[in-house]
Amino acid sequence: MFSDYKAHLTLLPSQIEIDEIKDPRSLEKAYDYALNLFKLHAKSFYFASRYLEEKERKAFAALYGFCRLADDFVDEVDIGIEEIERELDILKDISSGLGRGKTYNHPLFQAFGDTMVQYKIPVRYLHELIEGVRMDVKLTEIKTEKELEKYCYHVASTVGLMMCHIWDSTKRETLERAADLGHALQLTNILRDVAEDYDNGRIYLPLDTRQDFRVTTNDFELREVGPNFQRLIEHEIHRAKALYARAEIGILDLPPAGQFTVKVASRVYGSIMSEIEKMDYQVFKQRAVVPKWKKIWIAYRVRSEYLREKKAYERLKKDEASQ
Repeated sequence: MFSDYKAHLTLLPSQIEIDEIKDPRSLEKAYDYALNLFKLHAKSFYFASRYLEEKERKAFAALYGFCRLADDFVDEVDIGIEEIERELDILKDISSGLGRGKTYNHPLFQAFGDTMVQYKIPVRYLHELIEGVRMDVKLTEIKTEKELEKYCYHVASTVGLMMCHIWDSTKRETLERAADLGHALQLTNILRDVAEDYDNGRIYLPLDTRQDFRVTTNDFELREVGPNFQRLIEHEIHRAKALYARAEIGILDLPPAGQFTVKVASRVYGSIMSEIEKMDYQVFKQRAVVPKWKKIWIAYRVRSEYLREKKAYERLKKDEASQ
């Protein structure tokens, strides 16, 4: 099943059927399928998840697989916008079914359905994520910073909120900081992919901000980063860095292995902005990539923090148990 990875990219929600037979062996294979996809296509996050318990890692793999499927079928299947809209409606119905414990005949839906029930993940987050995918279908440009914030919440922050439920870290402030991190990660994606997105007919840097910095569509057409374009990117990098800083507060609410996972992912992504700065903001000439050695160095440094937090966490649990 895993060898034919493309099958899940082209899978339409309307092709998914209810499967009433709940076979534990089938569920185990479904999680293995999700883990393989996770390892192959989310290398940085898979590496960052190394200290998670196997059960948690499987849950995150299932979450990743569902989110990837929801996003990829829109881009990979050659169908019209109206049909995409219908398929997204079907996917929302399936999500509601997963939350009620229904089983479906595809491994990613089987694994994530089990994860949803186990960790009591609210269905509304899935619906919001799907609405984010819907926003992308017709999007050509984002008009305002508020619209960008809404978009980032739907396509990225919702994932962080679901992760918090897997870690049972659902205090209001923790969820708010998780939403900040999702916003920061998506904003980093946007800054890294300016050229690719424009080639695909989309501008995510908000029109009102572009106007403030006197950046026009012509600058995108010429694929030039002049002084004003550079100032625009610098402005958005500062916004992203502030969001990363706010998110660090909430990371401390997670269990130690969760802290390690999120810190590594956050700091690797944050380093993309440093790479943009190093290449003098020339986002049309090359795509900013964090070197492998730097990812390893980040993980090594975070590991020291993880070991300290793990000892403190174990002492706290021991004290709580003795009371």
